[in-house]
Amino acid sequence: MDALGLTFGDGITVKIASLVFSEIRHRKLNSLLLLVAVAVAVGSSVGVMTLLRAYQVRTVRRVAALDDEVRKIMKNMGFNITILPQDQNLLDFHASDFAEKTMPIQYVDRLANSPDIVTINHLRPALIRKIEWPERNRQILLMGVSGIVPFKHRDNKRPLTQPVPQGTMDVGSVLAVELSLEQDDEVILRGRKFRVGKVNPQRGTKDDITVWIDLKEAQQMLDMPDKINLIQALECNCASIDRLAEIQAEISALLGDEVQVIELSTTAIARAKAREGVKVEGQAAIDRLERLAAVLLPLVVVGAGVIVSLLTAVNVRDRRAEIGILRALGVRSRQIMRLFVSKAAVLGCAGALAGYAIGFLGVAGAETGGSAGGVTASDLYGSGLLLSVLLLTPVVAVLAAWLPAVAATHQDPAVVLREE
Repeated sequence: MDALGLTFGDGITVKIASLVFSEIRHRKLNSLLLLVAVAVAVGSSVGVMTLLRAYQVRTVRRVAALDDEVRKIMKNMGFNITILPQDQNLLDFHASDFAEKTMPIQYVDRLANSPDIVTINHLRPALIRKIEWPERNRQILLMGVSGIVPFKHRDNKRPLTQPVPQGTMDVGSVLAVELSLEQDDEVILRGRKFRVGKVNPQRGTKDDITVWIDLKEAQQMLDMPDKINLIQALECNCASIDRLAEIQAEISALLGDEVQVIELSTTAIARAKAREGVKVEGQAAIDRLERLAAVLLPLVVVGAGVIVSLLTAVNVRDRRAEIGILRALGVRSRQIMRLFVSKAAVLGCAGALAGYAIGFLGVAGAETGGSAGGVTASDLYGSGLLLSVLLLTPVVAVLAAWLPAVAATHQDPAVVLREE
């Protein structure tokens, strides 16, 4: 019974729980102040942690939404990275819509076989030349392409385009209208027989006067075996705001100075920069809150501990006569100490619950409002935080009350009663 009550010299035992709750009712102001101190400390801590969680959730979701938007834009716009021979003049490239210089097709295999290439997807080599179509008395842009070359060290995504089968050509819309070409027509190009596989819709670009055929057939027709003049790719949505430099650095590390990289799709670039901006701003806000929490939380905990300790000391001073009488009646020191720390533990638990409710509900109510959007109370709730508060707060309260409780037990009852 010693653990549960105070045992007097004549064998009478009074439960500590009964004494604790009687003490709380009798000394309402002291108990209320202690409870408020604990609740304020817990509420401040929980509020900061919940606010930090809200920023994290909101940042992750905004970045994910922009990631998805960039991915869709890139997918709809097709290839947006072009790898060219290093000695290709970019002014000439843009003026003629194709590269005059060539490079070995083996570059594609080297890229696809390297585990260090992570910023691009969907490699497609091509050989493009502006040629005469003598049988039709028309100048065209001939583009020999292969299927998508898969990366060997990753799960490959569904290819953006399908290969052009050998013996088949795809034709741009303007060229098809001008030459009266339709799907499944048989045509001759430089002495080779082809079937029109499909007529591409109008795009308002050089594609409208382009003929696509199989890459190997184009290399044979142009007498350029194993040669290409560009590699098309789609960048991953994983590079930073200076992602072109990252892509160039990755490719240059593998192919040296043999190639150069250019980027298309300004809409995707703008969205990616917005994504990076949101990520940077969100992380900056999170860092500021973490720095605030690193300073504020220890101060709040220490301050609350000091207040609990002072209030316990005041309680001990007010109860000196009572403590002297209890000691004179044979109550042991550890039993009196248990009475004070039990009160601190009970009020610590109550303050923890009240503080958590105030801190969490206050921040959650503000953060889940209409302007915040996208964050719910369930997103902010964490059982780990609640459990930590309920376990640690009573411990801190008990430790804060420990010294005043020790002081109370070391008082000489004879001296105390004489002074009273």
